[in-house]
Amino acid sequence: MCSRRGYPELVVIFAVLAGTLAPASAWAQSSWYAGASVGQSAIDATSGEIEQGFLIDDAFVASGTTLDKTDTGWKAYFGYRFSRFVAAEGGYADLGEASFTTTIVSAPAPFGSLTPFPIHATATARGVFLSGLVHLPLTEAFSLFAKAGAFRWEAKFTERIPGTGITRVSRSERKTDPFYGVGLQLQLSSLVGGRLEWERFKDVGEGIGGREGRDIDFVSAGIVFQF
Repeated sequence: MCSRRGYPELVVIFAVLAGTLAPASAWAQSSWYAGASVGQSAIDATSGEIEQGFLIDDAFVASGTTLDKTDTGWKAYFGYRFSRFVAAEGGYADLGEASFTTTIVSAPAPFGSLTPFPIHATATARGVFLSGLVHLPLTEAFSLFAKAGAFRWEAKFTERIPGTGITRVSRSERKTDPFYGVGLQLQLSSLVGGRLEWERFKDVGEGIGGREGRDIDFVSAGIVFQF
């Protein structure tokens, strides 16, 4: 798992370097670029919501739920910078996996005779995205930016009963929903830059089991190559 610790320190380093690196010529008025980032994803969910879902969907009483809602994620993308202020980019993001383990202490037939029994579930999310960016240059090398766009996600949910080989639930769904974010970009040279970003992907997994989707936050650091 990645940790959010270290990102404030990186922001300070970016700010210090911004005043000393990259001449004005580093800001090309228009250019193609490619980038890649890695970081931590976190799904907006709680153990209590999972237990409530079992009760509503299956009349199962779940107890002792433990939730691992963070994982390592990554993305790769291509973009075009129309000017110092406006860009567009598209790419692929893998937001990793979330999982939970719970114990079913009460259940209707045919599972009632098995209680108590454990359940382990995993959920993954990945897909392609397209977004527009607006940059606010603070120095010749350093800028803030905001972004918004669409994420065509594919989410998969699997629920197993450990020790039995039984897969109780296996579902997948594809849909397009919005995402947005903010970040910092530093031009290290005319060809290479660095990024720190926070992004929120909305309603991922919507429709699986008739459920509402969950928001996923993604905090990442990466490198950008300008052509």
